[in-house]
Amino acid sequence: MTNRWVERNGAGRPRFGMWVASGSGYVTEICAGSGIDWVLLDLEHAPNDLRTTLEQLQVLAGYPDVDVVVRPPAADPVYIKQLLDIGAQNIIVPMIDGPEQAAAAVAATRYPPAGIRGWAAHWRAPRAGTEFLTTLSPLTMACH
Repeated sequence: MTNRWVERNGAGRPRFGMWVASGSGYVTEICAGSGIDWVLLDLEHAPNDLRTTLEQLQVLAGYPDVDVVVRPPAADPVYIKQLLDIGAQNIIVPMIDGPEQAAAAVAATRYPPAGIRGWAAHWRAPRAGTEFLTTLSPLTMACH
């Protein structure tokens, strides 16, 4: 299992994408179907919340060639964990002002002992099985 976003960005070719700030699955689908390489779902400066983001992630699952990045509204570990729980894999965390904040944001994306992320069988992310706990944590990308 690999992180496609990281692989494709390191491939040395230009990539084209959109910041989607509509909060609409319908608009997200139009963007994803336009031939772009990636979509960033912005929760910091847009009318998105967990439910609209879940809807957009569900829509984007139908476009496997489009990479998805999610930007939470803040560097809140609880919100970061919730975004991962609904299926986000690549997260750009805003307003990181030092190494301590960066470490806290990354810890929210990792399972113990490397982090503080919890596990529950009822959310979308572990649909791949229990190997999810050991394979996905290192593939989750948190940028600042």
